[in-house]
Amino acid sequence: MQTEDRVPSRLSVSAEDYRHAISRLPTGVTVITTTGPVGCTANAVMSLSVDPPSVLLSLDTASRTLARIRSEGRFAVNVLSWADRALVAQFASGTPAERFAGVPWHRVDGVPVLTGASVSVVCAVRETVSLLDHTLIAGTARWTQVNDGPATVLYGNDQYAVGPWEPSPRRAESGR
Repeated sequence: MQTEDRVPSRLSVSAEDYRHAISRLPTGVTVITTTGPVGCTANAVMSLSVDPPSVLLSLDTASRTLARIRSEGRFAVNVLSWADRALVAQFASGTPAERFAGVPWHRVDGVPVLTGASVSVVCAVRETVSLLDHTLIAGTARWTQVNDGPATVLYGNDQYAVGPWEPSPRRAESGR
């Protein structure tokens, strides 16, 4: 059944209204790290490809972390565990030293990897694209680590939660 077209009185969206609306889309919470060490909180991260294994992330073009990723050519995506949810705020502001203060980490290929992360993926930059006030970074995975113990932090509806799933055993490879 067709209904009448709704014609809004205005066709623009404020930043505040957009943030409120898009916050309803649940997403994983990550800390992006690179040499220095420097790092930042990010939720605009997704799997891009399995052949080659690649991720796509979006960072503010003015980000210190982005500048370092561009110069070094590598980064890590650290998917936060519920136990490390306080790192969301810690990596969102302050100096690089303040962001890493008290956080256990180690280096893989020179890139800091957060020890308590549910998942860590170290990537080599494949391509960057500037778009609006952000830069998209495609990275090819060079190393991964999965910690099946801790639950992963999710963000949606302006709050943090734990994913409602239990870790599952790795699926057997299909005979491609």
